[in-house]
Amino acid sequence: MILCFNGPKNLHTERWVTYFARCGHEVHLVIDEPVEYEGIIVHCLHLKQNKNPLYFLKKLFGLKRIIKEIQPDLLHSHYITGEGYIGALTGFHPYVTSIWGTDIYIRPHKGIDEKLFTKFVMKRSDLITADSQDQIDAAVDLGASPDKCRVVQWGVDLRMFRPAVASDVRSRLGIGNSPVVISQRKFQSLYNIDIIVQAFSNTLAILPAAHLILTGAGFDEAKVRDQVHHLGIEANVHFTGYLPYDDLPLYLNTADIAISIPSWDGTAMAILEAMACGVPLIVSDLASNREWIEDGKNGYIVQPRDHEQLTDRMIELLQDRACRERLSSQNVQIIQERADHEKHMARMETYYQELCERK
Repeated sequence: MILCFNGPKNLHTERWVTYFARCGHEVHLVIDEPVEYEGIIVHCLHLKQNKNPLYFLKKLFGLKRIIKEIQPDLLHSHYITGEGYIGALTGFHPYVTSIWGTDIYIRPHKGIDEKLFTKFVMKRSDLITADSQDQIDAAVDLGASPDKCRVVQWGVDLRMFRPAVASDVRSRLGIGNSPVVISQRKFQSLYNIDIIVQAFSNTLAILPAAHLILTGAGFDEAKVRDQVHHLGIEANVHFTGYLPYDDLPLYLNTADIAISIPSWDGTAMAILEAMACGVPLIVSDLASNREWIEDGKNGYIVQPRDHEQLTDRMIELLQDRACRERLSSQNVQIIQERADHEKHMARMETYYQELCERK
């Protein structure tokens, strides 16, 4: 098949499109800025993101020109608002869109224009995918046909993310055999990193040797660093910045527990990758998280802005090795059964073939 994608510069995009290139398909990616993805024919529009009419017109005409040139069997837009608007306006079929999160939870509710465009994209789509049933439900609430919708995970690379003996990360960070908590989320308000820091500070009163690893970066990083300084816990908190993807399993396997407590989210890769490495989790009470974590059975669920509840669960897990081991083994099995990247992409390939056969 000749597959054409348009989407943002992102690891999710790269993992998705390179899978199909490895399968032997001719894969084209139309994107605003230059990228080099193995096996991918990249069509760079050299556009600086600017949500004004001229930007969208240039993007639309650029995509239509490339479609005419390459004559793909299928067009797939990643992210409904923006990329999806442009893909739907080309009028090309078969047409697939993938929901990423903000584009279904937030953007359609910011104004009537965003809602109408989102409905337009979903009406034009022959297939809509999302990484959680909760996102599918949100799309259906906005008018998407349930018959067009499928849950397809980004999926975890099980060759990379698996339980392993802790690496030299502990010695590198000088934390020895101390209890370790990790958060892989960005420093943005929706991820509630301030609550994690406050709960960790509270935890130090009971477990003073504990350490917190924060692997993200983002707009609120300065605020988080100021909070850590104000609480006087700098010696116990490690800011790594964005890690190379290949290094992330090393840090996950260093941790005793992982925390992800956003105020809203789809199925977070941070959760699935931690589960694959056998790291017990504390997550926020969201429908998408409850698709993976059953409170008390294979992790703990807390309210996203309740630092006292998070403190209690953090201390409980860090003090109970037997519980952590029980949660670990269950989570590894869940990911192997339900979130294997290769299996989900193979399913997606079947969907592509079915759409192309109906042309």
